[in-house]
Amino acid sequence: MDGEISVGIVGLGLAATAHIRGYRSHPAARVLAVCDSDGERAAAFAEEYSIDRNYSSYKELLADADLDVIDIATPTFLHAEMATQAAQAGKHVHCEKPFCRSVAEGMAAVQASERTGVKLLVGETYVFLSSHLKARLLIEDGAIGRPLQIRQRHGAWHRRPEHELHIDAVSRGWRLDGAKSGGGRYPWIFDHAVHFFATAEYLMGDERIDEIYAVAASAGDSRRRGGAEHDPYRTAEVDIPIITWRYADPARQGVWMRAERLNGKYDFMQGFSTTVVGETGMIEVLGEGGNNLLWQGEQQHLVLHREGRETTCFRFDEGGDRVWASEISYYGQGHINQVHHLIDAIREDLPVRYNGADGARAVRCTLAAIRSAQVGRPVKVAEVDETFTAYDQDGSQRSPDAV
Repeated sequence: MDGEISVGIVGLGLAATAHIRGYRSHPAARVLAVCDSDGERAAAFAEEYSIDRNYSSYKELLADADLDVIDIATPTFLHAEMATQAAQAGKHVHCEKPFCRSVAEGMAAVQASERTGVKLLVGETYVFLSSHLKARLLIEDGAIGRPLQIRQRHGAWHRRPEHELHIDAVSRGWRLDGAKSGGGRYPWIFDHAVHFFATAEYLMGDERIDEIYAVAASAGDSRRRGGAEHDPYRTAEVDIPIITWRYADPARQGVWMRAERLNGKYDFMQGFSTTVVGETGMIEVLGEGGNNLLWQGEQQHLVLHREGRETTCFRFDEGGDRVWASEISYYGQGHINQVHHLIDAIREDLPVRYNGADGARAVRCTLAAIRSAQVGRPVKVAEVDETFTAYDQDGSQRSPDAV
C-alpha cells in the first residue's frame, strides 16, 4: 500500500496515549480521527494532539471513508465486536489486549478480517519490547541451546511520580466487573495473564502450552491494598499467586510467580521479568516495569549466561518508561515498535507478528488458568471450549461445574 495511512483511534485512555506516539513517529502514518463515548474527552484529546476529526459515535468513525486503520483501545468487553465491525468495514485493525472474553468472540473477528483481507494486529506489547525481541533473537541463534524452561516473576509496578492519568477512577471501573473485564472472579488475572502466556510461548520459540495448573490462595487478611496506581484493583478475596504449565513438548515447562503489593507479598525484582533456561545457557530479561536485574552490582536489562563462557550483558536505553519507574520502555518504545510493525506490514503486505488467532489463544490459556483455579486441578488448554467464559450471564464467577 503506497501513500499515507490514515488512522482512527477509539477509546482514549492510557493505551491511546501510548499508541498515538507510535503513529506520530512513523513517516507513513497519520492519526486523522479519534473517538470516545465521552464527547468532551474526544474533543480535548483531538485538540491536545492536533487531530482533525473527533467523534463520540463508533458508527460514525467506521463510516469515515478516509480511514485505513481502526485502533481499538476501549474496555475489553468491546474489543472483539468492534474489531469484527472494523474488519467488515474493510479497515485494518489494531486491537488492544485482552483481545476477547471467549475464543469464539475473537475468532469471529479473525474470520471477518480473513473475508475482507485486512490486517488484524492484537496489541500484545510484550512480544514487541526491545528486551524481549533481543532475547528471542539470542534463543533463535542458539545462544543457550534448546530452551527448556521458562521462569517468570511478577513484582510490584512502581509509577513515576510525575505521571498523571487523564481519566478518572469511575471510567476505569469496568476492570472490576466480572463480565466487562472478562475475568469473572479473577479480573486482574484475565487482564494481565494474556501477557504472561504470550511471552511464555514467544520465548519458547512458539512452542504451544498444553496444560496449565493455577494455584489459588486466600488473601490471608482483611486489609485492602492497592496495586498499580493507574488500575482500580484492590486486594481480592482469592488470589492466583502461582501458575505452572507444560508445553506440548513434555521436556519443557514453565512457571509464573506473583509477589507484589496487591497480594500482600514482596519481591526485590520489580515489574515483570523472565528467565529462559536452556541446555547450555540461560537468559534473564526484564519486561514491563522491570527493575533490579543486577550483574556485578550494575543494573542490566538482559543477562546472557553460557556454560564455559563469560556472561554478557545488554541494555536498551530508550528513554525509560512514561508510566513506570523502569528503564524498560513499555509505555514508550514497546508500543512504538508494535505500531510501526503494523504500519510496515500494511505497506508491504506482510503478515503481522501477533494476529487475532494469537490473541484468542492467549485468552484460551488464561481461561484455562482461571478454570484450573476454580476446579483445583490442571486443565488442558484444549479443554477450554470456544464459548467458555470466566463469568456467568450476571457477571459473577462461573460455577466450577460449568464447562
